[in-house]
Amino acid sequence: MARATAGAPRRIRRMPTLWTGSSHGVVWRLELQRDALLPGRLVAGRIEVSSRGAFEARVLVVTLRATEHWQHRVTTTDSEGRTSSHVVTERHDLLSEPVEVDAGVHLAAGEQRSWTFELPVPPLGPATLEADVAGVDWMVEAKLERPGDFDSSIEAPVRVLQPVALLRSGAVPVGQFALFDSADVEADGATGSLTLDPVPLCVGAPFTAQLTLHPGGSRRLQEVRGEVRVKVEATVANGLDETITAWSGSLPIVELAGDRAISLSGTLSSQALPTIELPHGRASATFHVILATAWAADPHLVRDVAIATTLEL
Repeated sequence: MARATAGAPRRIRRMPTLWTGSSHGVVWRLELQRDALLPGRLVAGRIEVSSRGAFEARVLVVTLRATEHWQHRVTTTDSEGRTSSHVVTERHDLLSEPVEVDAGVHLAAGEQRSWTFELPVPPLGPATLEADVAGVDWMVEAKLERPGDFDSSIEAPVRVLQPVALLRSGAVPVGQFALFDSADVEADGATGSLTLDPVPLCVGAPFTAQLTLHPGGSRRLQEVRGEVRVKVEATVANGLDETITAWSGSLPIVELAGDRAISLSGTLSSQALPTIELPHGRASATFHVILATAWAADPHLVRDVAIATTLEL
Protein backbone atom coordinates (compact mmCIF):
# COMPACT_ATOMS: atom_id res chain seq x y z
CA MET A 1 0.00 0.00 0.00
CA ALA A 2 1.38 3.45 -0.89
CA ARG A 3 2.06 5.84 1.96
CA ALA A 4 1.34 9.52 2.46
CA THR A 5 3.24 11.86 4.74
CA ALA A 6 2.37 11.31 8.39
CA GLY A 7 -0.43 13.64 9.46
CA ALA A 8 -0.76 15.89 12.48
CA PRO A 9 -3.88 16.76 14.49
CA ARG A 10 -5.86 19.63 13.05
CA ARG A 11 -7.51 22.26 15.18
CA ILE A 12 -11.27 21.79 14.95
CA ARG A 13 -13.51 24.81 14.51
CA ARG A 14 -16.69 24.84 16.58
CA MET A 15 -19.45 24.69 13.99
CA PRO A 16 -22.39 27.11 14.27
CA THR A 17 -25.96 25.92 14.57
CA LEU A 18 -27.28 28.84 12.52
CA TRP A 19 -26.57 29.43 8.84
CA THR A 20 -27.81 32.09 6.43
CA GLY A 21 -27.58 32.44 2.68
CA SER A 22 -29.27 33.50 -0.54
CA SER A 23 -30.13 31.36 -3.55
CA HIS A 24 -32.11 32.17 -6.71
CA GLY A 25 -34.13 34.99 -5.20
CA VAL A 26 -34.74 33.41 -1.80
CA VAL A 27 -33.02 34.46 1.44
CA TRP A 28 -32.51 31.51 3.80
CA ARG A 29 -32.03 31.05 7.54
CA LEU A 30 -31.37 27.47 8.69
CA GLU A 31 -31.13 26.52 12.37
CA LEU A 32 -30.37 23.18 14.00
CA GLN A 33 -30.75 22.29 17.65
CA ARG A 34 -27.14 21.05 17.54
CA ASP A 35 -24.48 20.45 14.90
CA ALA A 36 -22.96 17.36 16.57
CA LEU A 37 -25.56 14.70 15.79
CA LEU A 38 -26.18 11.46 17.68
CA PRO A 39 -26.88 8.28 15.67
CA GLY A 40 -30.43 6.99 16.03
CA ARG A 41 -31.74 10.29 17.41
CA LEU A 42 -33.83 13.11 15.95
CA VAL A 43 -32.39 16.60 15.60
CA ALA A 44 -34.85 19.50 15.61
CA GLY A 45 -34.50 22.40 13.21
CA ARG A 46 -36.13 25.50 11.85
CA ILE A 47 -36.18 27.10 8.40
CA GLU A 48 -37.05 30.70 7.60
CA VAL A 49 -37.21 32.06 4.05
CA SER A 50 -38.11 35.35 2.41
CA SER A 51 -38.57 35.86 -1.31
CA ARG A 52 -37.49 38.89 -3.32
CA GLY A 53 -40.16 38.12 -5.91
CA ALA A 54 -43.06 35.75 -6.44
CA PHE A 55 -41.80 32.20 -5.96
CA GLU A 56 -43.47 28.82 -6.30
CA ALA A 57 -41.99 25.45 -5.38
CA ARG A 58 -43.29 21.91 -5.61
CA VAL A 59 -41.84 20.87 -2.27
CA LEU A 60 -39.59 21.95 0.61
CA VAL A 61 -37.26 19.11 1.61
CA VAL A 62 -34.46 18.85 4.17
CA THR A 63 -31.80 16.19 3.59
CA LEU A 64 -28.98 14.84 5.75
CA ARG A 65 -26.26 13.51 3.42
CA ALA A 66 -23.00 11.59 3.97
CA THR A 67 -20.13 11.60 1.46
CA GLU A 68 -17.10 9.33 1.69
CA HIS A 69 -13.74 10.35 0.20
CA TRP A 70 -10.52 8.40 -0.28
CA GLN A 71 -7.19 8.85 -2.06
CA HIS A 72 -5.21 6.47 -4.24
CA ARG A 73 -2.21 6.74 -6.52
CA VAL A 74 -2.63 6.35 -10.29
CA THR A 75 0.36 5.53 -12.50
CA THR A 76 0.27 6.18 -16.25
CA THR A 77 2.68 5.46 -19.10
CA ASP A 78 3.04 7.80 -22.07
CA SER A 79 3.72 6.85 -25.69
CA GLU A 80 7.48 6.91 -25.08
CA GLY A 81 7.30 4.50 -22.15
CA ARG A 82 7.81 7.10 -19.43
CA THR A 83 5.75 6.58 -16.30
CA SER A 84 4.31 9.16 -13.96
CA SER A 85 2.01 8.95 -10.99
CA HIS A 86 -0.38 11.28 -9.24
CA VAL A 87 -2.83 11.14 -6.35
CA VAL A 88 -6.54 11.00 -7.13
CA THR A 89 -9.27 11.82 -4.61
CA GLU A 90 -12.48 9.87 -5.14
CA ARG A 91 -15.87 10.74 -3.65
CA HIS A 92 -18.98 8.64 -3.19
CA ASP A 93 -22.39 9.48 -1.71
CA LEU A 94 -22.90 6.97 1.11
CA LEU A 95 -26.47 7.76 2.06
CA SER A 96 -29.07 10.51 2.36
CA GLU A 97 -32.03 10.97 4.70
CA PRO A 98 -34.60 13.32 3.09
CA VAL A 99 -37.56 14.73 5.03
CA GLU A 100 -40.42 16.48 3.24
CA VAL A 101 -41.32 19.58 5.25
CA ASP A 102 -44.03 21.14 3.06
CA ALA A 103 -45.54 20.84 -0.41
CA GLY A 104 -47.01 23.40 -2.79
CA VAL A 105 -45.05 26.36 -1.41
CA HIS A 106 -46.20 29.77 -2.74
CA LEU A 107 -44.34 32.93 -1.75
CA ALA A 108 -45.37 36.46 -2.70
CA ALA A 109 -42.73 39.16 -3.22
CA GLY A 110 -41.28 40.11 0.17
CA GLU A 111 -43.18 37.37 2.00
CA GLN A 112 -41.55 35.56 4.92
CA ARG A 113 -42.36 31.97 5.91
CA SER A 114 -40.98 29.62 8.54
CA TRP A 115 -41.22 25.89 9.28
CA THR A 116 -39.96 23.53 11.97
CA PHE A 117 -38.79 20.00 11.27
CA GLU A 118 -37.15 16.93 12.81
CA LEU A 119 -34.37 15.14 10.98
CA PRO A 120 -33.54 11.47 11.74
CA VAL A 121 -29.87 10.53 12.11
CA PRO A 122 -29.05 7.00 10.83
CA PRO A 123 -28.53 4.61 13.79
CA LEU A 124 -25.17 3.32 12.50
CA GLY A 125 -23.84 6.60 11.12
CA PRO A 126 -21.21 6.31 9.77
CA ALA A 127 -19.50 8.82 12.01
CA THR A 128 -17.65 11.84 10.68
CA LEU A 129 -13.98 11.03 9.99
CA GLU A 130 -11.70 14.04 9.49
CA ALA A 131 -8.59 12.92 7.61
CA ASP A 132 -7.08 13.48 4.19
CA VAL A 133 -6.54 10.01 2.73
CA ALA A 134 -9.99 8.72 3.78
CA GLY A 135 -12.96 10.22 5.56
CA VAL A 136 -16.66 10.95 5.85
CA ASP A 137 -18.28 14.38 5.61
CA TRP A 138 -21.90 15.16 6.49
CA MET A 139 -24.03 18.00 5.15
CA VAL A 140 -27.57 19.15 5.85
CA GLU A 141 -29.39 20.73 2.90
CA ALA A 142 -32.72 22.55 2.77
CA LYS A 143 -34.14 22.94 -0.73
CA LEU A 144 -37.19 24.40 -2.48
CA GLU A 145 -37.63 22.23 -5.57
CA ARG A 146 -39.03 23.80 -8.74
CA PRO A 147 -39.52 21.47 -11.72
CA GLY A 148 -38.26 23.09 -14.91
CA ASP A 149 -36.55 25.93 -13.04
CA PHE A 150 -33.61 26.52 -10.71
CA ASP A 151 -34.03 25.09 -7.22
CA SER A 152 -33.26 27.35 -4.27
CA SER A 153 -31.26 25.83 -1.43
CA ILE A 154 -28.90 26.24 1.50
CA GLU A 155 -26.46 23.65 2.86
CA ALA A 156 -24.22 23.47 5.91
CA PRO A 157 -21.64 21.07 7.41
CA VAL A 158 -22.54 18.98 10.47
CA ARG A 159 -20.89 16.11 12.31
CA VAL A 160 -22.26 12.68 13.14
CA LEU A 161 -20.73 11.28 16.30
CA GLN A 162 -19.39 7.83 17.17
CA PRO A 163 -20.91 6.87 20.55
CA VAL A 164 -19.14 4.68 23.09
CA ALA A 165 -22.19 2.38 23.10
CA LEU A 166 -21.87 1.72 19.37
CA LEU A 167 -18.26 0.57 19.78
CA ARG A 168 -19.12 -1.62 22.76
CA SER A 169 -22.05 -3.22 20.92
CA GLY A 170 -19.76 -4.81 18.33
CA ALA A 171 -21.37 -2.91 15.46
CA VAL A 172 -17.96 -1.42 14.55
CA PRO A 173 -14.89 -3.68 13.99
CA VAL A 174 -12.11 -2.92 16.49
CA GLY A 175 -8.73 -4.41 17.40
CA GLN A 176 -8.71 -7.71 19.31
CA PHE A 177 -8.06 -6.19 22.75
CA ALA A 178 -9.20 -2.61 22.03
CA LEU A 179 -12.17 -2.79 24.43
CA PHE A 180 -10.27 -4.48 27.28
CA ASP A 181 -9.23 -2.28 30.19
CA SER A 182 -5.85 -4.01 30.32
CA ALA A 183 -3.78 -5.67 27.59
CA ASP A 184 -0.39 -7.38 27.59
CA VAL A 185 2.45 -5.62 25.76
CA GLU A 186 5.93 -6.76 24.72
CA ALA A 187 8.95 -5.43 22.83
CA ASP A 188 12.69 -6.14 22.78
CA GLY A 189 12.59 -8.33 25.89
CA ALA A 190 10.48 -5.86 27.88
CA THR A 191 7.02 -7.07 28.90
CA GLY A 192 4.11 -5.73 30.88
CA SER A 193 0.46 -4.80 30.92
CA LEU A 194 -1.04 -1.50 29.80
CA THR A 195 -4.30 -0.37 31.40
CA LEU A 196 -6.42 2.49 30.02
CA ASP A 197 -9.24 4.48 31.60
CA PRO A 198 -11.72 5.06 30.08
CA VAL A 199 -12.19 2.35 27.48
CA PRO A 200 -12.80 3.25 24.73
CA LEU A 201 -11.01 6.59 24.58
CA CYS A 202 -12.96 9.64 23.42
CA VAL A 203 -11.77 12.61 21.37
CA GLY A 204 -11.37 15.79 23.39
CA ALA A 205 -11.65 13.85 26.68
CA PRO A 206 -9.06 13.08 29.39
CA PHE A 207 -7.66 9.62 30.01
CA THR A 208 -5.06 7.83 32.10
CA ALA A 209 -2.69 5.01 31.16
CA GLN A 210 -0.96 2.73 33.66
CA LEU A 211 1.95 0.56 32.54
CA THR A 212 3.25 -2.25 34.72
CA LEU A 213 6.67 -2.85 33.16
CA HIS A 214 9.14 -5.70 33.44
CA PRO A 215 12.13 -4.23 31.54
CA GLY A 216 13.98 -7.52 31.11
CA GLY A 217 17.21 -6.09 32.49
CA SER A 218 18.73 -2.72 33.14
CA ARG A 219 18.13 -0.01 30.49
CA ARG A 220 19.51 3.47 29.97
CA LEU A 221 16.88 5.73 28.35
CA GLN A 222 16.46 9.26 27.07
CA GLU A 223 12.81 9.33 28.19
CA VAL A 224 9.58 7.34 28.17
CA ARG A 225 7.03 8.58 25.65
CA GLY A 226 3.38 7.78 25.24
CA GLU A 227 1.49 8.24 21.97
CA VAL A 228 -1.99 7.54 20.66
CA ARG A 229 -1.63 6.90 16.95
CA VAL A 230 -4.50 6.68 14.50
CA LYS A 231 -3.85 4.97 11.19
CA VAL A 232 -6.23 6.10 8.45
CA GLU A 233 -6.06 4.18 5.20
CA ALA A 234 -7.84 3.94 1.87
CA THR A 235 -8.58 0.23 1.46
CA VAL A 236 -8.43 0.23 -2.34
CA ALA A 237 -5.74 -0.71 -4.84
CA ASN A 238 -2.80 1.70 -4.43
CA GLY A 239 -4.67 3.45 -1.63
CA LEU A 240 -2.80 5.94 0.56
CA ASP A 241 -2.53 5.86 4.33
CA GLU A 242 -1.49 8.32 7.01
CA THR A 243 -0.72 8.06 10.70
CA ILE A 244 -2.00 10.88 12.90
CA THR A 245 -0.73 11.37 16.44
CA ALA A 246 -3.87 12.14 18.46
CA TRP A 247 -1.93 12.58 21.72
CA SER A 248 1.66 12.47 22.93
CA GLY A 249 3.34 12.90 26.29
CA SER A 250 6.63 12.04 27.96
CA LEU A 251 8.22 11.31 31.32
CA PRO A 252 11.88 12.02 32.25
CA ILE A 253 12.68 8.42 33.12
CA VAL A 254 16.30 7.65 32.22
CA GLU A 255 17.05 4.49 34.23
CA LEU A 256 15.12 1.22 34.25
CA ALA A 257 16.34 -1.54 36.54
CA GLY A 258 13.68 -3.87 37.86
CA ASP A 259 9.91 -3.79 37.66
CA ARG A 260 8.38 -0.34 37.33
CA ALA A 261 4.89 1.20 37.40
CA ILE A 262 4.56 4.09 34.95
CA SER A 263 1.58 6.47 34.78
CA LEU A 264 0.68 8.68 31.84
CA SER A 265 -2.31 10.98 31.44
CA GLY A 266 -3.60 13.52 28.98
CA THR A 267 -6.45 14.67 26.79
CA LEU A 268 -7.03 13.28 23.32
CA SER A 269 -7.08 15.66 20.33
CA SER A 270 -10.54 16.98 19.39
CA GLN A 271 -10.07 15.97 15.75
CA ALA A 272 -12.81 13.53 14.71
CA LEU A 273 -10.80 10.31 14.41
CA PRO A 274 -13.24 7.55 15.39
CA THR A 275 -12.48 3.87 15.04
CA ILE A 276 -14.45 3.09 11.90
CA GLU A 277 -14.76 0.77 8.90
CA LEU A 278 -15.95 2.31 5.60
CA PRO A 279 -16.62 0.92 2.12
CA HIS A 280 -13.30 2.36 0.89
CA GLY A 281 -11.36 3.14 4.06
CA ARG A 282 -10.83 2.58 7.75
CA ALA A 283 -9.37 4.19 10.85
CA SER A 284 -7.79 2.19 13.68
CA ALA A 285 -5.86 3.30 16.75
CA THR A 286 -3.01 2.05 18.93
CA PHE A 287 -1.41 3.23 22.16
CA HIS A 288 2.41 3.23 22.15
CA VAL A 289 4.70 3.39 25.15
CA ILE A 290 8.13 4.14 23.67
CA LEU A 291 11.34 3.46 25.54
CA ALA A 292 13.42 6.16 23.83
CA THR A 293 16.98 4.86 23.61
CA ALA A 294 20.06 6.69 22.34
CA TRP A 295 21.90 5.13 19.38
CA ALA A 296 19.47 2.21 19.13
CA ALA A 297 16.02 1.37 17.89
CA ASP A 298 13.33 2.44 20.36
CA PRO A 299 11.24 -0.45 21.74
CA HIS A 300 7.51 0.21 21.29
CA LEU A 301 5.10 -1.46 23.73
CA VAL A 302 1.85 -1.33 21.75
CA ARG A 303 -1.79 -2.20 22.38
CA ASP A 304 -4.97 -1.69 20.37
CA VAL A 305 -7.41 1.03 21.42
CA ALA A 306 -10.81 2.16 20.19
CA ILE A 307 -11.85 5.80 19.86
CA ALA A 308 -15.33 7.30 20.20
CA THR A 309 -16.28 10.89 19.44
CA THR A 310 -18.90 11.38 22.18
CA LEU A 311 -19.54 10.23 25.74
CA GLU A 312 -23.27 11.04 25.53
CA LEU A 313 -24.26 7.47 24.56
